This record gives sequence, structure tokens and C-alpha cells, in this order.
Amino acid sequence: MKKLIVPALVIAAIGGYLYYVNLETTAPETAIATEVDAAVAEAEAAGAEATPPAEGVMAAAEGDIFADVPEAMDTAAAEAGDAMEAVADTASEAMDEVAEAAEEIDHADE
Repeated sequence: MKKLIVPALVIAAIGGYLYYVNLETTAPETAIATEVDAAVAEAEAAGAEATPPAEGVMAAAEGDIFADVPEAMDTAAAEAGDAMEAVADTASEAMDEVAEAAEEIDHADE
């Protein structure tokens, strides 16, 4: 019986050591908040509007306890879809400009 217990303890100890050595430490909350703020500022600089996601849902339900929250959620989803379309349009315009710049570079070599 001792022949089975000792190797099992050794294997468990090695496994536990490797587990704790390979754990990643999480970033502090301040670092995460700084990254989020930087991303929001970058999005605002690109022309996107940053609004809290629950703002539209809560505005519909403020005065009425029987508010139609699913309808407000659909409205918020439609607004998010519009925002995504605007971002896609901006991205496609930027890609077109990059393609035109690349063509100009190619013609400069000739």
C-alpha cells in the first residue's frame, strides 16, 4: 500500500506546484479602468458616440413600473445596429483610402 501512496503524493505535489507556478496574476482594477477609458477616448476620436448600454432601457422604465422593457431592448438593439453600421461605413472608407494610397505608392515605383 505504501508503494502506491508515496508516488501519488509526489505526483500531487508536483502537479500542485506546476498549477500554482503557471497561474496568471490578474491586472489591477485601475489598469483595466485605464485601458477602458483609453479605448473609449479612441472611439470618441474616431467619431463614435459612447453611451452606457443600459441607458436606453432604464429611460423607458423610469416613470412606469409596467414599462415594456423588451420593446426598449429592441430599440437599444436597433441603435446598436445603427452604430455598428456607422462604424462599418467609416472602416470601409478608411480601407478605400488605404487602397488608394497603396495604388499611388505602386505607381511611384514605375
